[in-house]
Amino acid sequence: MSRPIAIVAGYLARYPLGGHLLSQYHFLAGLAKLGYEVVFLEHYGWPNACYDPRTNTMTDDPTYGLGQILPFFQRIGLQRWCYVDAAEKWHGLQRDDVRTLCRDAAFAMSSSSTTWLDELRECPTRIFVDIDPGFTQFKMSPTPSPSCPGYASPYDFNFHFTFGERIGQPDCPIPTHGLGWHPFRQPLALDLISPRFTPRAARFTTVMSWNAYGSVEYQDVSYGQKNVELLKYLDLPRRAGHVFEIALGGVDAPAQSLRDSGWIISEALSATLSVEAYLDYIGRSRGEFSVAKEAYVKTRCGWFSDRTVAYLASGKPAIVQDTGFMEILPCGEGLFAFQTADDTVNAVETIGKDYERQCRAARRIAEEYFDSDKVLRTMLQTCDLPIPR
Repeated sequence: MSRPIAIVAGYLARYPLGGHLLSQYHFLAGLAKLGYEVVFLEHYGWPNACYDPRTNTMTDDPTYGLGQILPFFQRIGLQRWCYVDAAEKWHGLQRDDVRTLCRDAAFAMSSSSTTWLDELRECPTRIFVDIDPGFTQFKMSPTPSPSCPGYASPYDFNFHFTFGERIGQPDCPIPTHGLGWHPFRQPLALDLISPRFTPRAARFTTVMSWNAYGSVEYQDVSYGQKNVELLKYLDLPRRAGHVFEIALGGVDAPAQSLRDSGWIISEALSATLSVEAYLDYIGRSRGEFSVAKEAYVKTRCGWFSDRTVAYLASGKPAIVQDTGFMEILPCGEGLFAFQTADDTVNAVETIGKDYERQCRAARRIAEEYFDSDKVLRTMLQTCDLPIPR
């Protein structure tokens, strides 16, 4: 008996670094586990969109990225995929194949705005997953705008889900643009991450891009990136000890200034070169400490990081800046939300009192609140779609 088809339009070959790949792999593996035949589609989007970490350059050549993702596709039984390159050459599935699959699919899902193929219009049920709340909506046209290469417009989808679980609340200024944004969170295919207990590990780590893609303005208010928030906590190492390490990326990142303030700075690329390197970096950590993007904090949208989910799944307690998720997730054991430096100091001390218990609690939160079976099943039920298994 044939399985229903789930088409996922995403962004993998163009940015083949470990943390990003892993976050998207959970969608693919989770849908496959629920009984779908998963088909992956990617379009080049814009010129020189493929990052090659071997040379630290941007290119039109997807060879390196495809070489990273195809072994994982084989691992989960994903046999049908396509990548449309900058010369409009179709790798894997061809255009007619994709058009037919879109007509036959139970649904098509975009896990970000970065891939669009007009063939997706052939699928009557289209699901948009917003992983960057605030930035997504602030940049949207207030009137319906069509999708185009490099941009999948939310207006071209029937159902809308967002990591901003508090969008629509009175104190959250993110506009809905008349769309019904259903709360959603990062799915976790549990067998992709195993707990790793390291009681001698001393450092709370994270992977951070200093200024990423800059700030955005909406109604004369600026909403920024992580750099804005981290600068508010520069004296943390003085108060809690030299236990905070950042695998830091970004050409304008003030690495030496942070070191002078007591932060341990390592290089982001080595920590994220592959999924294996990324999980090893997390696995060697005591836990996570991380600020959030200013936009998430200022809007209190409830965003929660896929990276923090990876820490929790690895059995690592996490101390992360509150974005409103305290109303949604259990905090105080395994997961600690901070709003002040005092909150962080207290969390470090609490974790140290019974580290093994905190590690067990972290994994338990990952299993109870992010298991892909639960997260994706809820999404499918909301869209009145079949659950094969």
